[in-house]
Amino acid sequence: MSTLCARLFLATALAVTAACGGGSTRDLDPDRLQWVEYRHPTAGYSMSLPAVMEAREDGNDVLFGYDGGVPVLVRLTTEEEARGRGAWFGHAPEGPAHLDGIAGQRFIYQHTDGPFVSRTIAYVVPQGDRFLGLEFRCREELDPVQERILASFRLP
Repeated sequence: MSTLCARLFLATALAVTAACGGGSTRDLDPDRLQWVEYRHPTAGYSMSLPAVMEAREDGNDVLFGYDGGVPVLVRLTTEEEARGRGAWFGHAPEGPAHLDGIAGQRFIYQHTDGPFVSRTIAYVVPQGDRFLGLEFRCREELDPVQERILASFRLP
């Protein structure tokens, strides 16, 4: 039984390492990338992204994948849904922030999804009867690619 537990622990540790290690845009040079515009079909927001990122729409959330990870995502949700999913409102804001000139809050927190933990910086603004959060998964502050994505973000 202890051998089985050790194998499960090792498999989980490898999965967590792979999930946290992949997807970083830190080593990408924003000036050498091809950039494309993404526009959400119903929410209407837009932003520029490196063409190497792949958008996956999941209801009102969009996950932008790269290299086996998700370094950027956008959530459009209620406060109750966000709390239930371990997103921003379960954490204290770091301070005020703006997204395309709209005042909101900046959160820095550890997002837990099962055994996976990701340090997240989120810019959250009210959007109608919901909240829109532009989230960056990063070990430190935003990297140059993420900064360029943030600067390009436009609300309808």
